[in-house]
Amino acid sequence: MTTFNIGSQNAASIQNVGGDMVVHDGIHGTANVQVIELRAQLAQLRDDIDRLALPAENRVVASEALAEAEAEAAAPVPRPNRIAHALRRVTATLNDAGVPIVRTLTGALSLVALIA
Repeated sequence: MTTFNIGSQNAASIQNVGGDMVVHDGIHGTANVQVIELRAQLAQLRDDIDRLALPAENRVVASEALAEAEAEAAAPVPRPNRIAHALRRVTATLNDAGVPIVRTLTGALSLVALIA
């Protein structure tokens, strides 16, 4: 007979064991939901920018800055200051082109603050 005394559980941790397993002090796993959501926001921002009527030079700068933010957000340990810096470049580029700030950009910037 096997007895399991499981306290609280958040999300899931799946352990495949081919024999006996003894766990002391619980099994812990973490996920930064803000980073996952930020990646989704950056993908949406890429789509939004692709649909904008931007001058070629502004499009290149915005696209390069966004690529930097996407790469940093995909890193194992994203550095929020680098993401924020890249997104500020996107913001400045859109402002220079006379394009109103895309709502997705505002959402992405707010998520960067949460992962700091």
